[in-house]
Amino acid sequence: MNYASESATGMSPIGLVIRLYETIVGDLGRAVLAVRDGDVERRSNQLQHALLLIAHLQSALDIDHGGDPARQLDRFYSLARSRILEAQIRQSGKILEEMIGEFLSIRDAWTEVEKQQAIAQPANTNASPAHVSCVA
Repeated sequence: MNYASESATGMSPIGLVIRLYETIVGDLGRAVLAVRDGDVERRSNQLQHALLLIAHLQSALDIDHGGDPARQLDRFYSLARSRILEAQIRQSGKILEEMIGEFLSIRDAWTEVEKQQAIAQPANTNASPAHVSCVA
């Protein structure tokens, strides 16, 4: 994903995070189907892409300035990566479905943050959100 081109189209940094979560959920959903179909290559490709995006989100965390939310997300991303690897080894669609639920829950929280920022900044629609403490 090219952040510069996305930002140029008016998507906020939080909007980009939401989009990454949605992509991860899609990857995990396709991996669940691949598990059911016994398609090892497709499952591996989808999980590899999800893991790459999670690593990207984790590397963008500003642990020094993000406080407890950043530390919690860091732990969540580490756990998610471990669980996805476990699902790969065990060929477990159930673990992947659980992770989909977790990512959707956090995506919903980010969506709420984005809505609150939109309410707080109605006069300037082109303004970037205030410093997002969890992501760089």
